[in-house]
Amino acid sequence: MASKARSSGLAIAVALALIAPLAAGITLVIARSGQSPLESASEVEPLVGAVERAERYQEATVAITVQYATALSPATNASGTLTALALAPGTVVKTGTVAGSVNNAKLVAYSSKSPLFQDIYRGLKGADVKTAQQLLKDLGFYSGAIDGDAGPATEKSIKAFNAHYGWGKDNGTLALASLVWVGQAPVTVAELSVTLGQSVSPGTELFTTTAGLAAIAVTETPNLPASGDTTLTANGVKVPYTVGSGAVTEPDAVAEIAATMGTTTEGVATVALVEPQVVGTVPSSAVFSDETGATCIFPSVDGAPIAVTPTGGTLGTVDLDESLVGQAVLINPRDVRQDLACG
Repeated sequence: MASKARSSGLAIAVALALIAPLAAGITLVIARSGQSPLESASEVEPLVGAVERAERYQEATVAITVQYATALSPATNASGTLTALALAPGTVVKTGTVAGSVNNAKLVAYSSKSPLFQDIYRGLKGADVKTAQQLLKDLGFYSGAIDGDAGPATEKSIKAFNAHYGWGKDNGTLALASLVWVGQAPVTVAELSVTLGQSVSPGTELFTTTAGLAAIAVTETPNLPASGDTTLTANGVKVPYTVGSGAVTEPDAVAEIAATMGTTTEGVATVALVEPQVVGTVPSSAVFSDETGATCIFPSVDGAPIAVTPTGGTLGTVDLDESLVGQAVLINPRDVRQDLACG
């Protein structure tokens, strides 16, 4: 009897010994399963990079159109005897071409959107002055701003023009008599309308032109480079281009581009910088804009914000000023910073 009691007690003790660890394991599982996932997740580690250097040619696509010149009849504004005639059929006449001389003073051809309607001298202002300033700049006499204000610099360039072409050594007036407008683009002489020694007066026709190629018109877009020398590339042909001019007018460049277009008069081209612009670039996730509209980057988790002005970028990146190249920058600041304000 006593032996049976001892056997039963031993069995119970063994059972309890086996059950205890199992119960403890269940308790542990229940305790862990009740823990918040947020509490068990590891904190996001801050990722810090650097503003990298990049080169941008600021390429932009534009529409181009081949333009043909209508036949014109350029005339002189001078009075006197035609003492020299420098043209012949087939001559290309452009800004700076000397058409001839009246009373031994040279007649200088020019092209522009519209002709001058008055003599230009110091003190005048307006569109006519701008046309004159551009002409003098194209001829190498003027290097100032094309601002439509005929000041001392404009007067100085006019005097240089007149001295060079025989219209007086100290003459501060750019006279219509010294110029021959040939239209909006260079032209080719078809036939001469005057002969050497002939008397001429304002309105006398000097020659007629052919209806040949005039220009490659460019439909500019807002994203063209704002500064720096640029080129225009069409069908593999690259030529110099001035942003804001709206056209390629250099005869050889016009002919070369037109030749690649065949019978088509419309196409597309690319305008780009000759020398690339150096910028700093970062992933777009590193740039933050707050509710005030301010934009900044952060150098670290607790560093002061650095105000920036994005200047462009490519897919997934933002371009910043070149001065920021090498600057430490926090990637994905929204994930690791408590304060997200650029102010």
